Amino acid sequence: LGISEVVAGLTHRGRMSLLAALFEYPKDELLRKLHGGSEFPNDSPHTGDMLVDLAKPGSVFYPDIESKINVDVLWNACHLESGMPVGMGKSRTKDINIARRKNDPNYVIGDNVLAVSLHGDSSFAGQGVVAESLSMSGLSHFTNGGTIHIVNNNQIGYTTPSSHTRMTRYASDIAKSFDMPIIHVNGENPEEVARAAHIAVAYRQKFRRDIVIDMWTFRKRGHNEIDEPSFTQPGMYSAIRARKSVPSQFEERLISSGKLTKEQAESVRRDWLNSLNMAFVSSAACDPVEPEKSHDWKLLTQSNGGYPVQKPTGVDLATLYQVGVDSVLQRDDIKVHPRIERFHVKPRLKRLHDGHGIDWATAEALAFGTLLREGYNVRLSGQDVGRGTFSQRHVMFVCQETEKVYVPLNNMGGAARGTQETKSLHNDGSGPYGKLEVVNSNLCEEAVVGFEYGVSTEDPFTLAIWEAQFGDFYNNSQAIVDGYIVSGETKWSQQNGLVMLLPHGFDGGGPDHSSCRLERHLMLSNDPVDGRSLEGFLPNVFVTYPSTPAQFFHLLRRQVKRNFRKPLIVAGPKTLLRLASATSSLSEMGPGTAFQPVLDDPLVHDPRIVRRVMMASGKLYYDLAKIKSEHPLGEHTAIVRIEELSPFPRETLYNTLARYTSASDFVWVQEEPRNAGAYSFVAPRIKQLLPEHVELRYVGRPEHAATCSGVESQQAAEHAQLTSEAFVGLHGLVADLVIDNIANQHNQPAVNSSSSMEKPSSNILPASVQHRWSTQPIYAAQSSE
Repeated sequence: LGISEVVAGLTHRGRMSLLAALFEYPKDELLRKLHGGSEFPNDSPHTGDMLVDLAKPGSVFYPDIESKINVDVLWNACHLESGMPVGMGKSRTKDINIARRKNDPNYVIGDNVLAVSLHGDSSFAGQGVVAESLSMSGLSHFTNGGTIHIVNNNQIGYTTPSSHTRMTRYASDIAKSFDMPIIHVNGENPEEVARAAHIAVAYRQKFRRDIVIDMWTFRKRGHNEIDEPSFTQPGMYSAIRARKSVPSQFEERLISSGKLTKEQAESVRRDWLNSLNMAFVSSAACDPVEPEKSHDWKLLTQSNGGYPVQKPTGVDLATLYQVGVDSVLQRDDIKVHPRIERFHVKPRLKRLHDGHGIDWATAEALAFGTLLREGYNVRLSGQDVGRGTFSQRHVMFVCQETEKVYVPLNNMGGAARGTQETKSLHNDGSGPYGKLEVVNSNLCEEAVVGFEYGVSTEDPFTLAIWEAQFGDFYNNSQAIVDGYIVSGETKWSQQNGLVMLLPHGFDGGGPDHSSCRLERHLMLSNDPVDGRSLEGFLPNVFVTYPSTPAQFFHLLRRQVKRNFRKPLIVAGPKTLLRLASATSSLSEMGPGTAFQPVLDDPLVHDPRIVRRVMMASGKLYYDLAKIKSEHPLGEHTAIVRIEELSPFPRETLYNTLARYTSASDFVWVQEEPRNAGAYSFVAPRIKQLLPEHVELRYVGRPEHAATCSGVESQQAAEHAQLTSEAFVGLHGLVADLVIDNIANQHNQPAVNSSSSMEKPSSNILPASVQHRWSTQPIYAAQSSE
């Protein structure tokens, strides 16, 4: 068949038996876990998962093939079917990467890797992510060459009979909606199950499409070994207890047919029990072995508490200019829409020529293009991402006569030498340009996000990005975010570098088109509230709200220029996409530049006269800056932008605030309601950095059950009120400053001297924070290779 790898997604039921008997999971490690131990080494920082969610790469040997089949068993969250799209993404990416290394001109998707997905009957019929996954399994950017689905049909869901778990005749009937063949087989007959498997593999290899095996069987015991199933299914379990087990039935048939003797059967059983007894004894002193990483992941730093390296993200200006030009380069056989020519292509070329006014879409294209030149791949996925929800991106051109699609960044010309990491991905040692895969996905979130997570866990050198139409739409993928993206490394030692671009901002869009729910992502962050230094502390997610295109450029490049991978949440722009003041210059992306977690106020000329420091994130900065420029006392305010909310940039923010030695009023300003946005997360962290007896004030919308008002006029009025409130009371603060200056001239105690930021940091910072800053911050750059 040519298959060298299998990606296997398992169910809870029978998982340990499959791991031990088929996939060679060490039995002593399983028994250690069964007795309350960890599946990871004793000195591991990883916290592990439930016994029924265990996974470890294994292998299978067959007598009719020369080499073993590697089996990549998926870790999956307890929301079982959520692992289905993860396996699809992982298997597709693994297959493509193997083909790329082989440089096979006759390659067809699915030649190298087979995906096998096990399901329970009730979950297969009941969970929506199944339908989402099946619906995209044959789409060009999602197909993996066909998955073999095996429904372990116990005819019951926990304690619920099948008559209450679905309205279809069969648990597998959902697959009929997608023209997938279904093989029904009696699970009590292993020979027929094997025949069904042979047919399924043959079909998959021939047509490269999904196929389902609906294996009818029964659950010998309850939902677990100590459950009493007859509480709810007395009739079913009366019949089950009168039947012999499937192994016993199979053994009797083999003996009666002369294919096996009683002695041989007893010998097999005895050997298996002996191996379990030996494993039980050794499990007491067992120290599990960390799951082996793939070749690509071995090139990066694993979670060992060391200081990872971040390579420069700035790029020389000539390269930036050329990439920008290439990003809108047209081809003779592609007739571009005249409005794209007028409002996208020509303005971009002008901005590049001028070297300033670089907008968000251009900065993004520059990030993509420069990474492609260095040999990295980029996969941009989501609904309408080719054009962009706000018609801003146009990373692909569609011919107005033929509807042929053309991606300029995939036609930058020639082959280039990639980075050291990307060179290692090619057998010949060269590093050609990477590929930008533009994936206009089907209209779903959970399955697509799960798929992109699978891509990211398989290939650390592909920048995998999922963009929501509006940030709110990620809600439907919350199970993937919680169970995989932000917790997978902690539980399973499985890093991922998925980027989630979530358009965010209150601009009249209503309660379901305004918020990416920053508060939820920040709640999932493991950033210590008090800034304590934890040995081996590893941030689990980076949450950002950038305010300039250059910052966005550096964020995207930083994601793969580090020697580790972490998920990145970006509260992305909407109105900023076309705001003239929210632009950058090419020099801000040039050599020596990098992402800045905190941006100080560029309009402050004398920090000594600043009395109020406002802190904010994202687009609100521009509204505040406009009012400040028009306010008669605006020079006495500073607007500090916190661009990276988690991990919280304590040291950088403190150093920024410390410049304002006369400031006595510190304010957090946000457009979200008080019970949403970043306030609850940043408030306790900022307060630790302020002078003694100084409080952090809140300015923003009050608590609200919905994200925001759906009445545009009301939303506008609320916005005007909160931005103006941020400047209320400046006259009194400036008057105090005058009094302080007069008092200082006459050597009198200053009115507000007790709150001066000129105090030594040891008097301001909690001991835990001081200790944290006494060493190099986690993930600080050590090298600029």
